[in-house]
Amino acid sequence: MSGAEMITGQLQGHHERCYDNYRMSTENFNTLCNELKSKGLRCNGEVIIEEQVGMFLQLLGQASKLRKIGEDFQHSLETVWRCIRNVLHFVMKLSPDYIKQPKSNTPAHPMLAEGTRYGLFKDAIGAIDGTHIRAYPNSKDKYKERFINRKGEYTQNVMAAVDFDGNFLAVVAGWEGSAHDNTILRSALQKGLLYVPPGKYYLVDAGYANTPQFLAPYRRICYHLGTFRDRSRGQGEYRYDKPEELFNHRHAQLRNIVERTFGVVKGRFHILKDMAPFDFDIQIQIVGACCTLHNFIKHHNRIQNVSDESFIQGTEGSNGSQVEDNGDDDYSQVGDAESSDLPNAANLREHIKNSLWQMRENA
Repeated sequence: MSGAEMITGQLQGHHERCYDNYRMSTENFNTLCNELKSKGLRCNGEVIIEEQVGMFLQLLGQASKLRKIGEDFQHSLETVWRCIRNVLHFVMKLSPDYIKQPKSNTPAHPMLAEGTRYGLFKDAIGAIDGTHIRAYPNSKDKYKERFINRKGEYTQNVMAAVDFDGNFLAVVAGWEGSAHDNTILRSALQKGLLYVPPGKYYLVDAGYANTPQFLAPYRRICYHLGTFRDRSRGQGEYRYDKPEELFNHRHAQLRNIVERTFGVVKGRFHILKDMAPFDFDIQIQIVGACCTLHNFIKHHNRIQNVSDESFIQGTEGSNGSQVEDNGDDDYSQVGDAESSDLPNAANLREHIKNSLWQMRENA
């Protein structure tokens, strides 16, 4: 059976076949092919567009070796690699259509509506965090030792901004595993890779500075959701000893969306957990492509009224349970952010903290 015959049979067969092989529904697969075609993707010799996209998604979703993909689609390694790079190029051209930064008139998320549990965070537009992806730096790179993170592994440190629906708003990939989160954030702001509308802010962990644009938790105060969960066992709701604990708990529950989003995208696209030794520029593009396809799938699932978080692995919701460990200690890693608090940021955090505590006492 040729590759064209195989993928035609999968797309016309039971919907689970496409879902299992290519990590998306048949409808989304066909829509992706059409959108890539509109960006300029064409048949590569006798290899039809559906075959090329299938090879690419098999690489991303199953972290398959090129030789395995070639065997499945009955093509040479040269043809497989040429098709994968071709699709990767056009997925990156599709990226600006699906990864969009918020604007000044972006409305507050319904979860942050006034009078709700998180209403005091009404000006938050999402959360920012970093995650480590296995990396293979170029062998001739004299600075490749910088990619060794604190666990002794070669990784790239990927920073992402996520909204409260779990969509990527910005992705900054390619930094060395030893790079500090706050350094990546500053660079992204300077280069225009991240934009914060006036009057809005992102939620960040204690590895970042607390500024008017980035609201961080109180340091050296209980922050991990798992800690709140463990302390409340057998006692019903957690009993807060001071207002800073209540603020940190609400902050962590909201910021948990970025951990859950990392969990979903890594669970769907296994290559993010087992990166192949491509050129480093290709590795960076693969991270961006996975985030783009994540947003693409969520967008079209919403149109189809489909909810799909079946790929979550190692993460749970904001009910106070364990989240994915990205290698950072949220309340002990202070780095160069320790002395960066600004008065306006401190005032905002104090206002939210005191208001939360007052609402609790009046309840």
